[in-house]
Parts: sequence; structure tokens; C-alpha cells
Amino acid sequence: MTGNRNTPRTLVVRRMPFTFEDDISVQWNAARPEWSYMVNGASLTMPYLEPYLIRTMKKVLPQLQDPALIQEVKDYIGQEAQHYQQHRKFNDIIKSKGYDQIEALEKQMLDEFSYLEQNKSLKFNLAYAAGFESMALTLGHWLIKQRAYLFGGSDSRVASLILWHFVEEIEHKCAAFDAYQAAYGQYWHRLYGTFFAAIHIMKFSRRGYIIMMKKDGEWGNIRSRINVIKYNLRFLAGIAPKLLHSMLPSHHPTDIDDPQWSKEWLKVHKKHDAELAHLDTNNLMTPIGTRFS
Repeated sequence: MTGNRNTPRTLVVRRMPFTFEDDISVQWNAARPEWSYMVNGASLTMPYLEPYLIRTMKKVLPQLQDPALIQEVKDYIGQEAQHYQQHRKFNDIIKSKGYDQIEALEKQMLDEFSYLEQNKSLKFNLAYAAGFESMALTLGHWLIKQRAYLFGGSDSRVASLILWHFVEEIEHKCAAFDAYQAAYGQYWHRLYGTFFAAIHIMKFSRRGYIIMMKKDGEWGNIRSRINVIKYNLRFLAGIAPKLLHSMLPSHHPTDIDDPQWSKEWLKVHKKHDAELAHLDTNNLMTPIGTRFS
């Protein structure tokens, strides 16, 4: 087993003042409607994935000995709880638009995560958590790098939710990894967990956006289908280098430096949390700190 490469991080559990009203459009990025559906599909998974991660991390706490890592895991749990609660509020708006089949998808997610928790070992579930967080770290980097392309001119409420979420995914990048290393530390099991988690979550996300696109008549549109393929290819190409690095036996999340924009976001939050809940999506490439200097 290997220990933490660096001292465990001090995490902040933020309660962001997001507001989600009924006027939010399912196509909240009018310029990129297919991307909107894809993000909505991923959001649907959060109230089922993240409580599963929370329960898994709570179960490993008695096996951890480092007080700093124990505190980091507890703060990770606090952050993830905020994430799924905020996504649930946003998802309720999406579901209110008449997507009746989402209920069956949510039941399937609940059943599958319950099955994993009840029938798989803690070692497997913790490897899943560490693997998912490896993917979330690489996804966060990609979203921030591509923020103007993906969120420019979109509904600020949704863009702010997603970017906040992944700033914190980057911030707590070490928690699940270090907990797995401390409790088990077996490389091949961690690698399997990464593949399993990535495929598992992408499966549910895809089912979610297909439900919405079919209901709105977009799934049968050739141009829309081509755009979905393009976004998926862009996503895979964007996350591949860092995700492959995370699969190396010698990998530690601290090997991947945090994006400058996420570092600035964390600094700005200390004084301007309310403003960060409403990012200016027409000005995303301007260094975020300059808005409040």
C-alpha cells in the first residue's frame, strides 16, 4: 500500500445560493441544444451516484488511521452531499417538462447502486469511488478548458451549477483515491474500478439524454445525432490523456495540477460566493478574479 503523496487537502463544504426556476429551458444552451441534453442526462445520475459514493466513504472511515485523511473524507462527503442536493433541484425542473420515462430510469439507477452496495465488497465499491473521481477530475479539467465553447451564452444558472460542481471535483481529487490506497492499495482493482465506473455512469447518462431527445423529437433528427457524436468524440479526446495517466500504477491525483481558473474560483469564493452562483456566461474567458478586483 502507498500513503498520501502530499498532506491531505483542506476542503470547504460550500452551500451555494443557486436558484432554479420553472423558466429554465431543457435546451438551456440554445446554441448547443444537444450538449444541453447530454449535461441534463449526466445530472440525472447525480442524486443516485453521489449518495452511493457517500455511503461507501462512510464505510471506509473506520479503516483509516490518518486524522488528516479522515477529516478530508468527511469534508468530501459534505461536498458530495451539496452536489446531489443541488442537482436534484435542477433535475426536478427538467422532469417537470413531461419526461415520464425518467422515473423508470431513476428506479433502475436506484436498484443498480443498491445492488452494488449490498452485493459487492467494500473494496470494489471504494475502487468504484476512486475510479469515478479519476474520471471526474479529468472531466473537470476538460469542462474548464472548454468552458466558453460549452457554456458561452448559455443559461447562467445551469452553467454556474456545473462549473461549481467540477471545481469541487478537482478540489477533492485526492479523497477517494487516498482512502482506497490507505485501505487496500491494489492497483489492478483500482484500474478495474475506473473502467467500471466510467462505463456505468456513461450508460445512465446516455439513457437519460436519449429519453429527453426522443420526447422532443430530436433523436430522429440526423443533424442532432451527428452533433451528439461530435460532442462525445470531443469529450473522449479531451479527457483521454489525463484519464490514461490516472490508470498508471504510479499515478497520484496531485500529479495533475489544478487549472488556473479553478484556483481563482476558490479564491474568489471566499468573498463573493453569491456572485459565483451567477457566472457571466458571455465573458467566461476573462480571468474570474478580475471581475471582483
